[in-house]
Amino acid sequence: MDTITPLASSTLWLADVTPATCSKKLLDWLLDQNSLTIKLQALSGNFQVKVRQQVTVSRSKDLLSSYFSDENKVLVREVLLICNNKPVVFAQTEIPFTTLTDQQAKLAEIGSDSLGTFLFQDPSMKRDKIEVAQFPVSSAVHQLCIDLNQEVDFPLWGRRSLFYVNNKPLLVSEVFLPALGLYLT
Repeated sequence: MDTITPLASSTLWLADVTPATCSKKLLDWLLDQNSLTIKLQALSGNFQVKVRQQVTVSRSKDLLSSYFSDENKVLVREVLLICNNKPVVFAQTEIPFTTLTDQQAKLAEIGSDSLGTFLFQDPSMKRDKIEVAQFPVSSAVHQLCIDLNQEVDFPLWGRRSLFYVNNKPLLVSEVFLPALGLYLT
């Protein structure tokens, strides 16, 4: 695969904003500070993580966020969070190589384990503010939905946060897919 989904560059990410066009249900998911993994596990008897790709990229890639612009290399992990055999969340994580030292080196090796489980079990974990974004119908996220047989003709929403583990940063971005059912009124 090796083509990174351009989440950072395909939309405008906003912090400290409550989108007026979101339903309360969707807003509750977007702004929830707790573990998305636990929330999805409670929703589904069958939760799993499917790794789409995990690649090392150089910072010259303009597809990534600007958070780690001073880093030479960033590990990018893209996964689908699946409930009852349906992909419901697309997640992309950017981990600068300077974060992947000491105990955090295992972040590069978690495979199909949930990153959320790792993060929320670490007592040193701190989460920065949540930024939200709306992805227009023409976005790469919509192409992903088509590839997943979830055709959709309305904007999708996502969120992202910087997490710090032992004061080392990583960026987690999550897009809620149509199969999650949050867009139904």
